[in-house]
Amino acid sequence: MDERASDQSSPARWLRGRLLGGVASLAPLSRHFSTLARVALSAALITSIGLLLTSGTPTPSRLTMEAPGNPATNISPNPDFLTLGDCTGTTGSENCANPCVNASPTWPTFTNAPACTAYVLAAINNARALESVAPMVLPTNWASLSVPEQLLVVTDLERVARGYPPYLGLNSALDRETTTAAMHESDPALAPGFAAGYDTLGMTGWGGSWSAGFSVLAGDYMMFYADGWGGALGTSNVACLSSGSPGCWAHRDELLGSAPHFNDGVGLWCVTCEMGAGYAVVHGVSSFTQLIELPAGNPPATVFSWKNELPYFAAGAFGSVKSVALARVSFVTSSLRVVWSVAGVQDASLAVIDTFAGGACARIGRVASFHYVATFNIRRSTVTISHARYFAPGARYSAVVRIYTPGGSLTSNCVELGRD
Repeated sequence: MDERASDQSSPARWLRGRLLGGVASLAPLSRHFSTLARVALSAALITSIGLLLTSGTPTPSRLTMEAPGNPATNISPNPDFLTLGDCTGTTGSENCANPCVNASPTWPTFTNAPACTAYVLAAINNARALESVAPMVLPTNWASLSVPEQLLVVTDLERVARGYPPYLGLNSALDRETTTAAMHESDPALAPGFAAGYDTLGMTGWGGSWSAGFSVLAGDYMMFYADGWGGALGTSNVACLSSGSPGCWAHRDELLGSAPHFNDGVGLWCVTCEMGAGYAVVHGVSSFTQLIELPAGNPPATVFSWKNELPYFAAGAFGSVKSVALARVSFVTSSLRVVWSVAGVQDASLAVIDTFAGGACARIGRVASFHYVATFNIRRSTVTISHARYFAPGARYSAVVRIYTPGGSLTSNCVELGRD
């Protein structure tokens, strides 16, 4: 019998060595875009919780980036998938407490083994519980998904659990860029062949990251729950060089859509964003890349979509919109008052009220966005959109309401307001 202490061959130990120029290993490691390597970024929807009106050229002083909440400190994984645990047996045929390691025992280049998946998922859910975030439940087809598909699914699971709309799916142009970046163990750039859009400040909306590890879930843990400063042991985040470094938690922030302390990303509330995901094995190490971009117009076709993945989750896991009704549109002193209601929805996170100059909802005018937290009751609301120079009594206007949930979206009928 051969027993080893639980901290031997720890990925965390190697990581500290690699940052000082040590030998290669398979520990999770992550990097996000350098400020010097990126074009200016901003969010697709720049807002704070509540109501924001945007149209034409915004006043920059009114716009602020909403930062996703981050843990106060790194959360140590429980169970600890970064160490072997106690190992028993003969050399080359050992059984370790950590089911992710090989019998050698060595760290795998990549594993999708059910026991390892469950082990790392337990650590993710223990970390989520400390944040009061619901447990992550994987789709029933998780093991059959490709690595890029897993990267999209886990990123969307992190977003929707916090009330943000999911990224729509994987785009082929973005996939090509991330695959090339993964092969070079580098950050992806803006993807050729994908027309990136601009936010309300006129900046390109994009963001992403690179990481290395032995599974998609292990990489997700390191970027979402251990992306801050780790004290004397350092950090797996090569951009987090001290407790006050702006790069700390930037992987988590950018994958969620907004990193106001580092760079802006695509916006927490982006409802048209698509993702590219790349995977390669380089020098015996798995390399993962993710790239999110805001499209300039209507979202282009995806090669793998979140919508088509929904049937593989438990029924009702994310809620769905059964109906959206726009009950009334009326004038109130140069303002348009919109009364709407929704049925059959759970944890809707975003409501967008589009108002139009003229009937038939043809020429868009003012847009109001309500962002919600899960504890709000949002089945019915009255929204007043004011603008003296836009809404003139006696004119004709119309409106629609769009509701977004992790499970999908629905748009109300168009309601016209005739001349008074």
